[in-house]
Amino acid sequence: MPLDATRRRAAVLLGVVGLVAAVEWIAAARAYRPLFSPADWDAAAAALAALPPDEPVLLADDWLGPLARRHLPALQRSLGRPDLHGAPRFHVLALGEPLSPDLRADLDGLDLEPLGVDDLGPLALHHFAAPASGHVLWDILDQPALLPADRHGPCKKAQKTWVCKHGRVTARWAEVGYRPRRCLAVDMSDGAAFELRGRVELGARLRGHLGFTDFNGRLRNDAPAVVELEIDGIPRARWLVSDNQGWAGFELATAPGPAELTVRVTNVLAGTFTPGGYDPDTRRVPCLDLRALTEPA
Repeated sequence: MPLDATRRRAAVLLGVVGLVAAVEWIAAARAYRPLFSPADWDAAAAALAALPPDEPVLLADDWLGPLARRHLPALQRSLGRPDLHGAPRFHVLALGEPLSPDLRADLDGLDLEPLGVDDLGPLALHHFAAPASGHVLWDILDQPALLPADRHGPCKKAQKTWVCKHGRVTARWAEVGYRPRRCLAVDMSDGAAFELRGRVELGARLRGHLGFTDFNGRLRNDAPAVVELEIDGIPRARWLVSDNQGWAGFELATAPGPAELTVRVTNVLAGTFTPGGYDPDTRRVPCLDLRALTEPA
């Protein structure tokens, strides 16, 4: 092949490579350009700051969470999505569809009334009412009026943890079903029951959840935990909850007014099974939340 033809072919190939590189650079610049400007974050921060502080604000797009919470401190309280029963109004910040499948699952049958949308550039702030949700009268995760004990006597408070004869209980964030939840982690030995008892103000219903934390602990233990409720010394409800139920909800209708409430959680088996046998030290811990709710408005 003549030298000039070889040089022409090399020049054409070099031009094609350069053109492809330019197209890829432009495409990458478009794909990875920032979705949000500082002005977008400022607008979102102002919109969230104008909301009532007692109304939950949720983020629809979980993947956006770390970035959004860095710019919007008001979203810190939505790290673990709250139970929306007990929240007559709430708000969802979203890039697209506000009611994701996970959020719809957390609604657990609540009917919603859309109240409007604020356009915030790439984001939108959606407002919802849940007329059937009721209001929260009492929450087990607040400083409780309930006294903790196990079957061998009272538990002692040590910082944020109750230390019992057969374990410890802590109000903390926990991974349950691959999502953060704030709950009472009941880390007791096999078959030991943790009990809270005291006088509280009840509404129309007691509503709670129980799930198991620690992924490794859940892998090789499918034994259930037992949740029991007594009101004024009378057993009123008993639920058997297993790990495959995820963040399992339960509810008990109650008569409004003050009452003596007893809450009891028993973990049938706390350890896990390994090729070498049962390992009591790799823990799988049940985690509980419970609230008293009023009748819907």
